[in-house]
This record gives sequence, structure tokens and C-alpha cells, in this order.
Amino acid sequence: MSFTQQETLIRHRNCHSRTNKHPCPDCGKVFNRPSRLERHKRTHTKQPRVPHQCSYCMKTFRKLNKLIRHKRMHTGEKPFTCSVCGKGFSESGHCKAHEKTHEEQPEKPHSCADCGMCFFKASALRRHFLSHTGEKPFKCTLCESCFSRSEGLKRHMRSHTGERPYKCIICGKQFYSRQDLNIHGLTHTGEKPHLCPVCGKGFSQLGNMKEHEQNVHIKSEKYICNDCGATFSRNASLTKHRRTHTGERPYLCLICGCRFKWSHSLSRHRRSHAHRQMAGDTSKEILRFEGPSENPDSVT
Repeated sequence: MSFTQQETLIRHRNCHSRTNKHPCPDCGKVFNRPSRLERHKRTHTKQPRVPHQCSYCMKTFRKLNKLIRHKRMHTGEKPFTCSVCGKGFSESGHCKAHEKTHEEQPEKPHSCADCGMCFFKASALRRHFLSHTGEKPFKCTLCESCFSRSEGLKRHMRSHTGERPYKCIICGKQFYSRQDLNIHGLTHTGEKPHLCPVCGKGFSQLGNMKEHEQNVHIKSEKYICNDCGATFSRNASLTKHRRTHTGERPYLCLICGCRFKWSHSLSRHRRSHAHRQMAGDTSKEILRFEGPSENPDSVT
């Protein structure tokens, strides 16, 4: 190796003659430079870093910027907007990738061999290819449901755990998915984009419009409970009702193993775990600052 300056050569030659002779007095780890040993010793004296905790789901993060990015998942905040169409995104990278779609001939190097569709990312092509094979490699460990995408499995698992990470910043109501949160947001804005094809009545949610069309205009047969004879206009309502007869408890708390019939009961139960954890952490902090208590009856 050659160098332009003499001091650079001297510093380089020292790395050949250097020996590991700087052990750490605390853990015994050996370093070949005193500066590296000093930097390592600070890891023993450094106070434990207080994690940044999400106020919605209690998840903790070491860095504040990661917590800020994570909270956008709950609030639905999209601070990055496309300079062409104004569409919002929660991540800067997603916004930049979207802006490329506005180019006259955007480059899509990954093409599907079956149908010829092209994609910006190889990961998008792999997800698309599952639509041809019908493969569903992501399986639920609690039931027999299978999904072609990991996002679908994550969303499904919340139906077992009762987790609702997406919170409305207006009324505080929580939801399983961002899509459900966006649909709920229409109830605050008053927007009703779904119109009944028969009478023209508007609805903020597509499911409510279909239910209205079915019950008011089509008058379909009612769903009847075989055990007690109760009737329901929706099969989902009958399914929930039958739990009162079968005792089924499909919602599982992963912390203590308790099961519940209703998702809102599990959500309320999970908050009790979070409150107990916060109370325990607070008492530990008080003891740490106050120090060990003294026994007034002790004889000195």
C-alpha cells in the first residue's frame, strides 16, 4: 500500500505491530486501542435509556423518530404528499415511489411471465404471482384460515387477539385495520358516497348500503337460530348470537390465556394488563428515587 503523507503511513504501520493489550476491568474484553477501550467502558456506566412508548398500543421504541413513524399507523397521518396529484403517504419512500407512476413512461423492470403485468418492485411481482398459483402460504396458528399475503394474516390475527391499533383522533374509537378507520372517518365528515341503486339513499359504508338494499327492497329470508328461534337479518349477527348457546370464546388474550365471546370484552381486558404494567413501572420509579425504606423499630 502507498500513501501520499508520511503520518498516514506511520499510522497505518502501527496496525501491523499493534497487540491486544487493553482489557476491560469490568467484563475482561480486550481492545487493541486505548480509545476503543474508553468508548467501551462507557457502556458499563451508561444509564439505561428510557424507551419511548406508544400511547395507543403501549409498544416501546428506542428511538423517538421510530415512535413518531409508528404512531402514524394509529392516527392515519400522512405528512408526505405527492407533488403531482396531492395523494398523501405516511412514509417518504412510499411517496417517492408513487411519484414515479406519474412519469410518461415509468420504468417497471419486473414483469409477470404469465400475464405480462409489470411492477416497480420485485416484491410486488412476487405478491402478484400468488394470484396465478392460488398459493396461500401464511397460515393462522389459531384456526384454519390461510392467506396469500402476510398483511392479510396480521389483520386476521387481530380478530383473535382483539388488538385494534388504528384509533380515530376525533372520537377515540379503535379499529382492526386502516381501511376500517378510513371508512369510519366518513361518519365525521358526513360524506355518503354509497348510494342505494333502488331509492338513491346515501350511506357512508358500503356494507350498510347493501344491508339496506337487502332488508328494505329485496326482503330476503331471515336467519333463524335453531336453538331459540330468534331471527336475524344478517348471518354474521346469527353467528355472534349462537355463542350464547355454544359458549364459544374465539377471542384469546395472548398475555394470560383468557378467552372471551366478544372482541370488545377482550379489548377491555387487555387494557387492564396495560394499566397494571404502568402502575408497576410507576411504583418502581418511586422506589428508585426514594431509596430503601428505613425500619423505625431497628436498634442502632
